[in-house]
Amino acid sequence: MSNNHINLRQVEIFRATMKFGTVTAAAAALGSSQPTITRELSRLEKHIGFPLFERRLQRLVPTAKALKLFEEVQASFIGLDRINGFIVRLRDASEEVLTVASLPAFAQTILPEAIARLNAAQPGLTLQISTVDPRNQSSVSGYNFDIGLIEDIYTQRDAESRVLWVFKLVAIMPSDHPLAQRDHLEPHDFEDINFISLGSQDPYRLSVERVFDMAETKRRMFLSSQSANSVCELVLKGLGVSIINPLTALSYEKHGLVLKRFLPAQDFVLSVLRPINRPVIASSDALLSHLSRICAEAHQTLVQKNLE
Repeated sequence: MSNNHINLRQVEIFRATMKFGTVTAAAAALGSSQPTITRELSRLEKHIGFPLFERRLQRLVPTAKALKLFEEVQASFIGLDRINGFIVRLRDASEEVLTVASLPAFAQTILPEAIARLNAAQPGLTLQISTVDPRNQSSVSGYNFDIGLIEDIYTQRDAESRVLWVFKLVAIMPSDHPLAQRDHLEPHDFEDINFISLGSQDPYRLSVERVFDMAETKRRMFLSSQSANSVCELVLKGLGVSIINPLTALSYEKHGLVLKRFLPAQDFVLSVLRPINRPVIASSDALLSHLSRICAEAHQTLVQKNLE
């Protein structure tokens, strides 16, 4: 048996034969001929020192070792297939690819509408959306987004950051809750009320905690969830009340969620990140314009509902 490593061409021939089931189909997929594929498979078997196929009734039947090898080859090709697929998308895109990284609170509220408006104006545009925190990336690990949507303010030097809009947190409850009859709510209104919090590290949970601590109000800290959407679902089930961002809250109003102004008012900041060392995508400015207008519309809705 040779000690030399097998080459990529041999791996491709083996993979194609396993994938398509016959030498003829493998040859067609690789743009080769049947005799060439047969000859190369025979050389591969001699090279590695064990048979990969049994010849039965003019057909190739994979051996047990061939099946195990194929699993490993497939795993190795996943990354290459993803790269090739991305290249195809880049080539087929009539204009450019805009990549957006967004916290779920925005990806599930204002971002879809902004993309719909952008697509209407630029139907040839290709977009990619990932619901991850853009702040978890850095210039060291490598940015993979053109626009990042985050809550709060970002002050690192590796990305340009600007505040897109400042909203106010709102109190939420089911329609049959006693607090639903109030015009607005203050900390003392939550005394001994079941309260559903955001995650322990959420910056807006911490700001709300400070308000209640200063008011010396004791709530029943019944549940907590990392997701504002999950909090809304729990509130709708009658499990408690909460204080969250108004964008997510508004999206649940049609399901029966009641929103109330909370005093003292607590800011909810929506910021945009743009990596400094990443090429600028022209359509990113258009998307930000749509996002800004949608935020203005949401703000107007909140004002009309006496929530800001």
